[in-house]
Amino acid sequence: MTKTSASSRRRAAVPAEEEIRFWMRAPAVTVNLAAPVSEALALMREHNVRRLPVVIDTGELRGIITQGDIRGADLLRVAGMDPFEIADALRRIKVYEVMTEDPITVTPETSLREAAMLMIDNKIGGLPVVDEHNMVVGIITESDLFEALVHVLERRDMEEEG
Repeated sequence: MTKTSASSRRRAAVPAEEEIRFWMRAPAVTVNLAAPVSEALALMREHNVRRLPVVIDTGELRGIITQGDIRGADLLRVAGMDPFEIADALRRIKVYEVMTEDPITVTPETSLREAAMLMIDNKIGGLPVVDEHNMVVGIITESDLFEALVHVLERRDMEEEG
């Protein structure tokens, strides 16, 4: 898979409400790349999210970790492995060992359409939103894009009725 970034493409002007900044979740819940996987899992559960941008101490993006990256723990439980052994393993394995490095990113100015196309083309469910210094400023997910779609359709329906 080649790394593609919305910031590396030429953008057409779009209405502000069709930019990522209007729909992204900010601030994004992030995890440090040296944190144990157990911490990432706890953050995902606490904030009801399926992916976390992975950052270094300065807040600069280094990767992304998803529930799928750590789903192996559920398989170990089904296979009969002791839950205490699983918990211990999740404390010993570091985020950087299982994360996806250099994830595809977008900027706050990226259009919703471009973000959706990046997700479709790369079969991913979310994109970290970064500034010009690669600092994480938010995250945009499939759910956010569906919310935007509903908003656009409702607005269109109101205009047609009105």
